[in-house]
Order: sequence, then C-alpha cells, then structure tokens
Amino acid sequence: MSLEITPQYSHVGVYGVYIKNNSVLLIKKSRGPYKGMYDLPGGRIEQRETIEEGLRREFIEEAGGEITNQTFLSENEYTAPDYKGEPFRHFGTYFTVSLSLDNIKIDPDGHDSLGAEFISLDKLDQVEISPIVKPMILKAIS
Repeated sequence: MSLEITPQYSHVGVYGVYIKNNSVLLIKKSRGPYKGMYDLPGGRIEQRETIEEGLRREFIEEAGGEITNQTFLSENEYTAPDYKGEPFRHFGTYFTVSLSLDNIKIDPDGHDSLGAEFISLDKLDQVEISPIVKPMILKAIS
C-alpha cells in the first residue's frame, strides 16, 4: 500500500493595517496565490530580522511609508489553494500601524506588489481581496 502525500507550501509573514480617512492602504499583488487581488502591505520576514524590522522594511518597499508606531492586532493561520492549486498554509502576524507618508508608492516594487492604493472601507466588497484582509480590517476598527 502506498500513501500519496500532497505537498504543502507554507509562508510566514507580517502585515500592517493602516486606515486613514475611512480608507485602508492596500497593495495589489503581482504574483503568488493572491495575484491580482488586494492585500495588506507586508510579507516574509527575512533572516536576522525581527518581526517589527520586517514590517517596517515591507512598508517602505511596498507602500513607500515609514512606520512611526505599531500595535499588535492578531495572529492568524489558514490554508487555501495556491496559484498552482496546491494547499498553501499561511501564518501571519498583524499590526495596526501609524505611518509617516507623503506619497504612497503607486509603482510596482519589483517583487510582489503592483503598487499601493487607498481603498474606501465602504467599497471593500467591490474589489477582490485576499481572504484575511477584511477580517483584519474589521478587527482593527472594532
């Protein structure tokens, strides 16, 4: 008897929720399982980085803003199909953030963001978002 094992990818990341004037700062994904969807700025923590350092780096790379304050919001784990249809396991740590932001980065970062954009909280149901965005925003504003 042989057992068939389905490969499972995993990703550990850190993400931030920034809300200003009833809008949330999101990025549009250029690759991965959420390609073409809006997602929270953030991503994989690099070697030798703390969670907070990774969060600050990701916000500069993807959104163009420097974090001036962050507050722990939540941790989350979920499994969904990735872009190849394989199980994709995602572990995320989420913060609400304050930013020093003159202009958002609307251009691609060369990695996984096609640019940042403010989306009105009233219009979130009208855009395609990754599975965890809405629950984290609702948690941040409650």
